[in-house]
Amino acid sequence: MEREAHGLGTGGDEAAASRFLLDLARALHLAYQPSLLVEARVRRVATAWGLKTEVFTVQSLAMTQVVAPRRAPAGFTRLPFNPHWNLGRAAALLQLTDDIAAGGVALPEARARLERIVAQRSPFPKWLVLLAYGVYGAAVAARVGGGWWEMFAALLVGGLAGVIHFGTLRSQRVDLQKSFLAAFLGTLVAFGLRFVLPPFDVVQALFGGAVLLVPAMVVTLGSLELATESVEAGMTRLVYGLLRFLMLGVGIMAATTLWRFVWPLPVHSDAHVLPPLVTFLLLAVGGVALAVCMAGRPRDLVGIVGGVLLAYGTQAGMKVVLGEQGSPMVAAFVLGVAGLLYGRGGQRMPMTVIMPGLLQLAPGFMGTQAVIALLGMGRPGTEDARPFNVLLVALQLVLGLVFATLVVPPRVTVDRDAAEPSASGSA
Repeated sequence: MEREAHGLGTGGDEAAASRFLLDLARALHLAYQPSLLVEARVRRVATAWGLKTEVFTVQSLAMTQVVAPRRAPAGFTRLPFNPHWNLGRAAALLQLTDDIAAGGVALPEARARLERIVAQRSPFPKWLVLLAYGVYGAAVAARVGGGWWEMFAALLVGGLAGVIHFGTLRSQRVDLQKSFLAAFLGTLVAFGLRFVLPPFDVVQALFGGAVLLVPAMVVTLGSLELATESVEAGMTRLVYGLLRFLMLGVGIMAATTLWRFVWPLPVHSDAHVLPPLVTFLLLAVGGVALAVCMAGRPRDLVGIVGGVLLAYGTQAGMKVVLGEQGSPMVAAFVLGVAGLLYGRGGQRMPMTVIMPGLLQLAPGFMGTQAVIALLGMGRPGTEDARPFNVLLVALQLVLGLVFATLVVPPRVTVDRDAAEPSASGSA
């Protein structure tokens, strides 16, 4: 009662506390946390300071209001639609909320720590991140059935995608156009490489190179929010994911239209699929590159590479049992259980394992194939790559993760109606 009455940790300044909670919600959103987890974390911080707070977030808006001991004005802020992965920053933010919830961190110290975390830059030089984009793109090209030439083309396209990514980080106005720019320029580069390289599958090379700009994770996170009754956030995220896919299609269409004015389109070529063991090893290398792309900490490397290999191995095993499509739901379930168990360690996040693994399962390649097919460029055997099937795959991934939380409950509740937060821990 004493804690609630005096707002321990805020000095009685509910307005300053409300502004901090709003800034915290924005920072968590930019760290690619789903809205339900953002709201749960902000509520935990408010409760630790003896405050009752209303929190509401969607893909482009966050609102907070302290309602006890006296009502303060509601605060809101606009949010960028497409946040960027930075595992180091995300871990620091989650640790900050844990420390506040554990007690002993007052508002002034929390504000200072938050400002330091937000100001953090990637620990890796830009040239290394650009190289990592290309290396990971090459690994993904092998993951979706490409051979060495598809990997080489994806390496170049991936480096170009990295340049586009960094070139638009400072301006959110061109964020939605990333997919268009990557698809347009990547398609032209892939077509041009057909003049200097032996025949290769352009679609696999293009997807591998632009994979980190394809909105597959947006679709998956939106489906997860819908499944957990965050309807407002989930719908806007799914609509945005659809817009990103449309931008991807427009970019490919513009590039192919421009190309037809000068040369005919390259004919389809079958890729020389690499042996499973070679693909497995290449994905391990790709996982190391992904750790650089996601600004992971050294301690995150095992989790990231493990998530990539676990997702690939599980999906490959399910394909042997169930056929070509395998079972994304089973793979997501196994991945979710592994990630939740990994997150029970000190200062570790389940998302360190889950997100890299989901990138191997997410419906990005199927969505890209659907766009290619709509443009009349589809390769044989992609009849199932329809937009509706993209959502079905995303929903299977969500169901797998939901079932995983039933087996290994998260240490932080994400129930919007929870009266009290659960015990401190990573989420």
